[in-house]
Amino acid sequence: MLKIRKMMKRQKGFTLVELIVVIAILAILAVLAVPRFTGTLRKSQYRTHNANVRTIESAVSIYEAEEGKLPDDINALVGGNYLKEVPTNPMTKTKDYEVSEGVVSPGMVDDEGNFVESSGGGGEGGDDEDD
Repeated sequence: MLKIRKMMKRQKGFTLVELIVVIAILAILAVLAVPRFTGTLRKSQYRTHNANVRTIESAVSIYEAEEGKLPDDINALVGGNYLKEVPTNPMTKTKDYEVSEGVVSPGMVDDEGNFVESSGGGGEGGDDEDD
C-alpha cells in the first residue's frame, strides 16, 4: 500500500476532476463571448453597408454635377468611373445595390438592421421641400 502511494506522488498530470472543471469554465466563457461577438459582427456589417450607401450617394451627386442628370442605374456610375465597382453588400454577400432616380437601394440601416431614411441622392417627396 505504501508503495502505491509513493508511485501516485511521483506521477505528474491532472486528475479527471481538474480537467472537467477547466472544460466547464471554458464552456461558460464561450457561452458568454459568442453572443457578444455575433452582435459586434452584425453591427459592423450594418455600418459597412451604410458606408457603401454613402459612397454610392456621393458618386450619384458627382455624376449629377458633371453630367447634368441623374444616372440611369448603378452601371452608369461604374462605367463612368465614378465607382471602381459595385460594392458587395456585407449583409447579403452579393452586389445587390441599385440606383433609381438618384436613390440608392437598399438604403441605410440602423444598428438593429431596420431601414432608415437616407440623407442623400434626391428621393421621393424631395421636390416639395426645395426652395
